[in-house]
Amino acid sequence: MLLNKKILISIIIIVMSIVITTTYFLPVNYKTSPNQSTSNVTQVFNQTAMLERGNVAMGFNQSMIHHHFMSTTTGGQIMIMSTNMSDSKTINEIRSHMKDIQYEFSQGNFTKPFYIHAQVVPGTDVMTAKKDLIEYSIKDFDGGSSLILTTNDTELLKAIQQFMEFQSTQHIMH
Repeated sequence: MLLNKKILISIIIIVMSIVITTTYFLPVNYKTSPNQSTSNVTQVFNQTAMLERGNVAMGFNQSMIHHHFMSTTTGGQIMIMSTNMSDSKTINEIRSHMKDIQYEFSQGNFTKPFYIHAQVVPGTDVMTAKKDLIEYSIKDFDGGSSLILTTNDTELLKAIQQFMEFQSTQHIMH
């Protein structure tokens, strides 16, 4: 009898874990085609969920920063800055995060963008396959930091630009 209760409790825990994980990681406004529209309520909810996952993945409060993703003729640039220029804690967290993603991306590890957006981020497949052809450099500035991605490879350049374009459309509040 005790064994049956343990099995039943284990099954309930597993099922609940699957439901919670699926709910947390799948985007609410999953679209099968880019032309399908979604309501503003859904978009706000998804933005909120994405920012909450960003808080976890990046290690700082997303409402305390501005996040910019820009394509360049040689690759792209990720810029994060504190909304408060005297908030040294957030600025240090930003700089630490940039070092972390510089290392992770250079290893072909794009799990943080996947986690934050709850989907595969465009361009990361090519960026992973050709990771050794991307140069990553960090530029700190007053209030934040930038990660600059540079390549000479045409296919990789297009992938980096897809990555930046996707990110810039997702981070609409930052």
